Amino acid sequence: MSAAITTIERASAVTGIPVADLRGPSRVRDICLIRWAAMTAMRRKGMTYPAIGRAMHRDHTTVINGVRQAGRYAARDAEYAQFVDALS
Repeated sequence: MSAAITTIERASAVTGIPVADLRGPSRVRDICLIRWAAMTAMRRKGMTYPAIGRAMHRDHTTVINGVRQAGRYAARDAEYAQFVDALS
């Protein structure tokens, strides 16, 4: 199983948000936060932005923005930072 699928499924299992929602078009903040955390974890595992984008059904520039957003949010919220670290 690929690192991307494993990460997405782990994020889904921990949060209870379905994989389809994490990979889907929703812009609900709670879903976006988990999606960004998964993107960041995949990036830390060495995946390229285009590969993460393909796994998440997103453009690579959206992934770049998501990883940046996760970093900003993690800087303000220690619990979120721990969640991102746990996925990595």
